[in-house]
Amino acid sequence: MAKQAILVCDGGLAGEQLRLARILDFFGVPWKSIEVAKPPGAEAGAEEQVWFGTTETVAAALEQTQGHALPTALYVYMSRDRGASERGLQSLCGSSDIRLRQAPAGDLRLRVSPELAAVAGPMAGVEVQVQLRQEDAILQGAPAQGPVFDTVLSAGDDPVFVRLMQRGIPTFVCASSYMPDIDQAVGAGFYDIKDHFCSAVPLVMFIRLMFKDVAWEPAELGACLIIDDPLLRARYGACDFRLLRNLMRQYGFTTNIAFIPWNWRRTSPHARDFFGSEPGSFSVSVHGCDHIGAEFGSTSPTVLNARARLAQSRMRSHGGRTGIHHDPVMVFPQGVFSSVCPKVLKRNGFLAAANTEIVPTDSAGVQTCIRDVWDVAMMRYGDFPIFTRRYAHHGVENFAFDCLLGKPCLIVAHHEFFKDNCAGLIDLLEKLDSLNCNLSWRPLGDVMRRACRRRFNEAGVEEVEMYGNELLLDNPFDRELKVLVQKREAEPDVVAEVRCDDQPISWTSKAGHIVFAERVGPRSEKRFQVLYREQAEVAAAHRSLRFELKVACRRILSEFRDEFLSRSGYLSSTATALKTILTGAR
Repeated sequence: MAKQAILVCDGGLAGEQLRLARILDFFGVPWKSIEVAKPPGAEAGAEEQVWFGTTETVAAALEQTQGHALPTALYVYMSRDRGASERGLQSLCGSSDIRLRQAPAGDLRLRVSPELAAVAGPMAGVEVQVQLRQEDAILQGAPAQGPVFDTVLSAGDDPVFVRLMQRGIPTFVCASSYMPDIDQAVGAGFYDIKDHFCSAVPLVMFIRLMFKDVAWEPAELGACLIIDDPLLRARYGACDFRLLRNLMRQYGFTTNIAFIPWNWRRTSPHARDFFGSEPGSFSVSVHGCDHIGAEFGSTSPTVLNARARLAQSRMRSHGGRTGIHHDPVMVFPQGVFSSVCPKVLKRNGFLAAANTEIVPTDSAGVQTCIRDVWDVAMMRYGDFPIFTRRYAHHGVENFAFDCLLGKPCLIVAHHEFFKDNCAGLIDLLEKLDSLNCNLSWRPLGDVMRRACRRRFNEAGVEEVEMYGNELLLDNPFDRELKVLVQKREAEPDVVAEVRCDDQPISWTSKAGHIVFAERVGPRSEKRFQVLYREQAEVAAAHRSLRFELKVACRRILSEFRDEFLSRSGYLSSTATALKTILTGAR
C-alpha cells in the first residue's frame, strides 16, 4: 500500500489541484506537490508513492523518470482543456485510437463493475440513472494494441473510469475534469452522490484502495433502522411490530423507535413487556419534546435548554415507569434544527443526534459543506455530532457511498413504509445485503458509541477520532494497544472531565481538539466518556393551558391520521391540514 500522495503540477497548486489536496487532507493522506520538470520518481521512497495529476502532466512526468524508481500507482483525470487531455491520454496509452467524447444528453445508466469489487468496495455492482455534468466525458476507441482496459465505471456502454497498466504501473483514468470542492456549501434536504458521481466516486474508491495503511478508516460500519413518531404499541399505523420483530430475527437488523417524550405516560404494561424483552433488537431514542413545529429550530439557548431538559426529564420518567432504557440521542422533529441547538444538547447529556436534513434553520449565517456530510457525523455545529440518515428513496447508491466514506448506515422510515407486509423494507434490506461490505446492526446508541475513525501512526500508536460523547473502543489484537484519542472541541472550558471505564483520566487541549491517551488490553474494549458542564439553571418555560391543549390536539390528530385516516387520501389530507393549523402552538 502507498504511504504518500504526489500531486504532479505544471506550476503551483491551483484550482482542481487545491481541491484534491483538501480531499486528501480530509482522508488523512500525507501529500506533497512536485513540478513536472523535477522527476518525482528520482526521490527515495517512490515505490510507496502514488501520483495524482491530469493526463498531460502525468504523461510528461513519466517521460522524466526513465531509469528511476516508479510509483505504486497513478491516478489521472482530465483538465479543462479537453484536447490537451486527449493527447495526454493517448501518450499514456501509447495509442492514438483512444478518444474523449462529450457524454450524451439526458439520463445515462451508470454502472460500477461487480467484477472489480476489490477496487470498488461497497460501490461494486451499483447501478443508477444520472445526467452527467458538463465536465464529465466518456472514453471511446479502446486501443487495438497496448494496455487493456478494465472498466470500473461505465456510462451506458462507454467507460468513464478505467484501470490499465502503464510501464507495469496500475494506472487509473477518470474521464471527468471536475474535482469536487469539499468546502462547497450543500443545499437543503440531503446530499446526493448523483450530483458528483463520475468525479467523486472514482476518486474516493481509489483513495480507499491505495492508502489503507495511512488514511483514516472506520472502526466498523454500524447500521440501524429508525422509525419516527410511533407510540410503543404492538401495532402503530401500518407498522406491525410483531412482524417487524420476526423480520429482525430473519434478516439480522435492528430497529430504533424515535419516541416523542410527550407520550411518556402512554406505554402500557403489555407494550412494556414486549419492547423491554427485546433490548438487542429494539432501542428507543428521543424525538423532540412535544413534537411541535420547529421546536428545536429556535436560536435562543434559553428556550432550547428548557426544551432539552424537559425532553430528558420525560424520558427518564418513562424509563422509571416502564423499565425501558432510552439512548440519549436526539431525532429532530421534521428534521428542523438551528446551529445553536447542538451545543445545547451536548451540555444536556445527549450522546449525539440523528437527522435527515443537513442544513440548520439559520443557514444564512452558517453553511453545511460537503466535507461535513462526508464525515462520519457532522461536527460543524457546537462540536456535537449529527449523524445523517437516509430514506429508502434516496437510493442504494447513496447508502453505498456512505459506506465507502465510512459513515454508519442509518435508515429512516415512518409507519407507511411498512405496509404490504414490509415489502419495501425487505427490498431495501436485500439491496443493502448485496453491497460489498459488512454492516454491524446494533441499537442506535451503540452504533454511535462505536462510530470513529482509526489509523496507526509511525510509532505504532493507534490514533482514534471520537465523535459521540461516548466511545466504545475495542482491541482486536492479541497484544496491548496504545491509543491516542482526539475529539473536536473548540471550547475545552465546557469539558468537566474525561472518563475511561467510569474512572477520571487526564486530558489536554490541542488545536481545537481534546486529546487523551490510554492502553487497551488484548482482545478487550474500553468505554470513554466526555462529560460536559451543565448550562446554568433556567426557570421552567411558561406553558399555558392553551399551549398544552394545542400540543395534545396535535398529538391526537397525528395518531388518528396514522392509525385510521392514512387508509383514505381525502381524510388524511384533512387531518394534515388541521394539524398544520396547530403547528404554530406557542
